Amino acid sequence: MKVVIFGATGGTGRHLVEQAYALGHEVTAFTRNPARLEPFEELEVVRGDVLDPAAVGRAVRGQDAVIVALGGRASGDCRVRSEGTANVVRAMLEHGVRRLIAVSSFGVGDSRKGLIGYAAWLLLREALLDHERQEEIIRNSGLDWTIVRPTGLTNEPRTGRYKVGTPGRGRIPRADVADFILRELKENAYVHQAPVLGS
Repeated sequence: MKVVIFGATGGTGRHLVEQAYALGHEVTAFTRNPARLEPFEELEVVRGDVLDPAAVGRAVRGQDAVIVALGGRASGDCRVRSEGTANVVRAMLEHGVRRLIAVSSFGVGDSRKGLIGYAAWLLLREALLDHERQEEIIRNSGLDWTIVRPTGLTNEPRTGRYKVGTPGRGRIPRADVADFILRELKENAYVHQAPVLGS
């Protein structure tokens, strides 16, 4: 499958690139800083800013699916997820690409409940507000979307064992989030849903 990954050099994005490549997908990695990617044979790297609609369009054209794993920026700019995702959605509609999987966060939308959700809003309010805007854009897109809401992200190794639909203990390795996303890309079990992931 031809898949483009936005946020390819982020914590989850790097795992997505590595795992998708290992599964034999034709991977396009979209990033502002290609030097941060490990070299992979036949990996296509597109340098660009997700806030640049023209660059996003070039990366989306000809793909079978799109994965959005955008993070915030060191500058504190909290519009990247929502405005970048809006550019991705427009490009997908323009180029006829239907399948979208996007990483959001536990605590957004109807997952904003319990102690973990409350704590998330205390600590990450601006980022979660941007995720709220991002999710609204995706839900209104008319695309075949899945929104993934992981709990607290860690850098532990991939386990392949995680809970879907429940926060579990409130932490999950980024590598396991990537594992779930690539399984969903194949199985399409959560189209038009926003499952929570925990370990």
